[in-house]
Amino acid sequence: MKTKNYLMLCAAVAIATSMSILFVPGLSDSVETSMLSWLGNNARAERPY
Repeated sequence: MKTKNYLMLCAAVAIATSMSILFVPGLSDSVETSMLSWLGNNARAERPY
């Protein structure tokens, strides 16, 4: 895949995600819940520094 096509695909996915979060009721809550879960799991350090 060429760089231009890849950037256009990324932009389209970002815009589609943003619009669906804004205009689909309940989707923003589920996205927020999944992001908080993912961040909570990744915040725990396996090896403290």
